Amino acid sequence: MGVTLQAITFDTVRDVAALMVNHEQQNFVASNALSMAEAHFNPGAWMRKIAVDDELVGFVMLLDPTIPGALTRGPVARDEAFLWRFMIDHRHQRKGFGRQALDLICQHVRQQGNTSRILSSYIEGPHGPEQFYMNYGFQRTGHLRNKDQEIEIAFPLFGNA
Repeated sequence: MGVTLQAITFDTVRDVAALMVNHEQQNFVASNALSMAEAHFNPGAWMRKIAVDDELVGFVMLLDPTIPGALTRGPVARDEAFLWRFMIDHRHQRKGFGRQALDLICQHVRQQGNTSRILSSYIEGPHGPEQFYMNYGFQRTGHLRNKDQEIEIAFPLFGNA
């Protein structure tokens, strides 16, 4: 099964908006509809649907601070990308698709050529994404982000963070 990152189109936007995480996870990630609306107003946003053999399984949104007019909530250096939103639909979790999608996201960011690491953040709690990110290789930076005091994490794209 091949995981791909695909552009969201007029024909697929409603399907992407309808994706949902498990009920226990809903406090850890904004809805895809809100995410796509925020992306519409932020020139630095890059969003894609996550598909497996053309079946929609998730959503990702990055923030590229090097794009003129990019808006951030908290500091993001010019050599960093921010994994703003990342979710796998509840029907497709625990199948390895999230890890494969994150591999493709890292590959995409590396190809941009001037990014040393990917930042992200999460809210602590049962059923949250902490273990997924730590298992992938993200590390806590020691900083908190946003008004929600999310824990900031970083993944080095080349060598050590």
